[in-house]
Amino acid sequence: MAFPRRTESTGHAGARPRGRVHGGARSHPRIAAAVSIFCAAAAVTALSASAIPAGAAATPARAMARAGLQSPASQHRSGLPWLSGAYLASETPKAASAFGAWRHRKLDAAVVWPREATWAELTDPAWLYRRWKGSPYVMILTLPMLPTGVRGVSLRACANGAYTSHWRQFGRNIRASGLGTSIIRLGWEFNGKWFPWPATNPRVWAQCWRRIVTAARSTAPALSWDWNVNRGVSSALANPAQAYPGNAYVNTVGIDSYDWWPAAITKGGWNEQLNGPQGLNYWLAFAKAHGKKLAVPEWGNARYGRSSGGDDPQYVKDMRAFFLANSRYLAFEAICQAAIGSYREGRLMPRAAAVYKTDF
Repeated sequence: MAFPRRTESTGHAGARPRGRVHGGARSHPRIAAAVSIFCAAAAVTALSASAIPAGAAATPARAMARAGLQSPASQHRSGLPWLSGAYLASETPKAASAFGAWRHRKLDAAVVWPREATWAELTDPAWLYRRWKGSPYVMILTLPMLPTGVRGVSLRACANGAYTSHWRQFGRNIRASGLGTSIIRLGWEFNGKWFPWPATNPRVWAQCWRRIVTAARSTAPALSWDWNVNRGVSSALANPAQAYPGNAYVNTVGIDSYDWWPAAITKGGWNEQLNGPQGLNYWLAFAKAHGKKLAVPEWGNARYGRSSGGDDPQYVKDMRAFFLANSRYLAFEAICQAAIGSYREGRLMPRAAAVYKTDF
């Protein structure tokens, strides 16, 4: 999602894709980018299973990958049939433990962001790796395709292989850190224009993705790769399927979807999130057609912004129903707990928080 930095999404109950705080088939580019950027900005501020080597040590992520990104509920700390996670502003194992205790169900996974201005910050976020090494959580690393503070970088140069050495180094570093089975959300929400890697040229974008994944796999073959769209018809690429890099380069199909554009405070709003253009069910069907599981790396209530649902407990119930109905096809979900939708900080959304605490 793009809180101060990214946002846009659709959102339907039943089967919909994931995306930053976005809202629907007709997402508003500026607001959508705002939400997705919000999670990203908050993170920066707080500072195919087939690729798994046979003899690798057992870890939560490896167990998940070996089971096709969905193992029996008994294998998950949460006890749910899918990996249940969260983005938490402090991005620490301690915060993940506290959030799990608050909801009375442990988290399985944590969505995290490295700093992203330079190649060094992308390829070796050692501070982040040290923080999560040895924790019981699957790390879902949200990774830009290009450093945001380096002049002259481009998707076309990436597609031509100019940056493969950086991505090989990324693989070496994350594997050496003990986190080589993490999930990578590469170039998330590429169908919007709020990040520096919009897929306005889907052929070039997809080739860049393939270059990155191939390079990183050469040094860290057990990583999983989440191809992550924003829900709804967004501003950069009306048909994100044109930027699909191919089944061999993708482990899960992800969708960021928040309670806005449109808000799910009415049945019509939720139905559009679920069944509208490029809604949850659309991307669920897309994932199935490609033999992949669906992921929802960013979802949650939005308490402010045009078209936001605010303190909407029914949205939480609808999302829970969607997850349960499609649990066999769901790899993971992670609720975003940033300022725009935090349940615990300031108690700004008590009704939605109460339902989440009960249902999750």
